[in-house]
Amino acid sequence: MPELPEVESVRRGLVEARLRQPVVSVWRSEATLRIGTSRGAEQLEQLVGHTPGPVFRRGKYLLWQFDRGDGTGEGPPLGLLVHLGMSGRFGLAQAGQAHASHTHFVLGFDDGREVRLVDPRRFGALRVASLEALRSQPPVGMLGPEPLDRGFDGAQLAARARRSRRPLREVLLDQHVVAGIGNIYAVEACHLAGIHPLVGAHRLRDSAWDRLAVALRDVLQHAIRNGGTTLRDFRDVSGHAGRNQDELAVYGRAGQPCPRCATVLVGFVNAGRSGVFCPQDQPRPRGHVR
Repeated sequence: MPELPEVESVRRGLVEARLRQPVVSVWRSEATLRIGTSRGAEQLEQLVGHTPGPVFRRGKYLLWQFDRGDGTGEGPPLGLLVHLGMSGRFGLAQAGQAHASHTHFVLGFDDGREVRLVDPRRFGALRVASLEALRSQPPVGMLGPEPLDRGFDGAQLAARARRSRRPLREVLLDQHVVAGIGNIYAVEACHLAGIHPLVGAHRLRDSAWDRLAVALRDVLQHAIRNGGTTLRDFRDVSGHAGRNQDELAVYGRAGQPCPRCATVLVGFVNAGRSGVFCPQDQPRPRGHVR
């Protein structure tokens, strides 16, 4: 958390903010973020004088393009890589506003607006390099397919995961298999597809992979329309919480009735992560899953 829908909501908010003025200041706290590169390798000061361009998302990462501010167009564009970790918020503010607690990065623009990263648990990441390098090198360059891309289907999932004997929920969390999926949406997609989340991935047949790919797309698109899921920390760039937590079918609802069949939902813990399934709609199979 945040997962793909939350990061996509942030991306869309940055696009809607129409930040077009050059960067005039960069502030960074003394705290080290716990994933990605060290503070010395972040190279954030390179952004000064550059003009913000398109904002992209890859999996759970934001990739923000910055072009030369002098209008020459010389040299490749820079990119700002942002990972929100477990508790990160990437929001807009006005210069002069007091920093919220746990603010670790402030990017100031010539029109007086700022973008700030607030990350209480400091599992986030920041890095500036050429946009091409950020896209092609780890961690972004190692990510699996985008589940919202037009060509994403069960065959792509099966090609990367069908030989794995790991539980399906665990496989879906592997960013090398499919990009952007976290625990919330893995659990929700398994329920929508009618597949037990702890069945070995190697036991799924092609029809099950197809069903799962459709379910992943559906739960992600639904969450994006709802502005993401806010269980605790997530806010969009304007500081608003998401609404999708009110429409989750099973996640966080162990002991409550299944919205589809009214059977009591069962909670579990596997690999240190909690999950939920419906014993009626997601029975644990003895053989292969079709």
